Amino acid sequence: MGKGTILFVVGWLIAIIAFLIPMDIFGMSYMFSVHMSQHLLLSLVAPPLILLGLRRESLQNFLDRHSLLQRCLALLTIPVVASLIFNGNIWLWHAPVLMRAMMSSAFLHDATNLLYLVTGFFFWCPLLGLTFGRKDLSLAGKLAYLFFSDMPMMLLGAGMTFSPPLYTFTMPHPAMQMAVSATDQQLGGLLMWVVGGVFLLVVVTSVLFLRWMLQQEKTQQEKDRLLIEEEAQASEPLV
Repeated sequence: MGKGTILFVVGWLIAIIAFLIPMDIFGMSYMFSVHMSQHLLLSLVAPPLILLGLRRESLQNFLDRHSLLQRCLALLTIPVVASLIFNGNIWLWHAPVLMRAMMSSAFLHDATNLLYLVTGFFFWCPLLGLTFGRKDLSLAGKLAYLFFSDMPMMLLGAGMTFSPPLYTFTMPHPAMQMAVSATDQQLGGLLMWVVGGVFLLVVVTSVLFLRWMLQQEKTQQEKDRLLIEEEAQASEPLV
């Protein structure tokens, strides 16, 4: 089993675990922080693993036979569009009225989870070089895209951390309700702010820089090899 296959399988396993038990049950009925962990797994952890595990050549062959799908993906993964869709989905479903509706409907909750996964794919494509026919972003472009895409999520997480309780969840004992709700919302906000925001920014920036440096080193080695070959050819005696 190759590295790509392992990443692909692990990504889908994480997505399935996030969709199903025990997170889904506790996230719907009890803990906002568990619900937040579920959505972070679906939008920020599973998608990049799945995309990294895809065989680019097989994917391109498939898209060559489905040009309409390729054009749609090319549009939806334009950095500005992908960022707006990704953050719009996050902000939309954290509006208190929609959050309460989602928590009271299993169907709506599952549909929301699916949206987090799909919009997560859109968000990660520009960072991983999946451009569907467009020119890939430079390192500076990817860093700018990451920063401006991450900022709305960090602001939302910080807002939930410091605001009074916005959401109501059923607890085993009514007397626990408000105290747990406030603490749990703060923990959920911190998860989005620190893990989904700051930690993501630091880790992905570091990985992008590392990949860029490795690519620069590889390019320089290729230039050195060509230069040595040219010098060797120039030094050969003419017959």
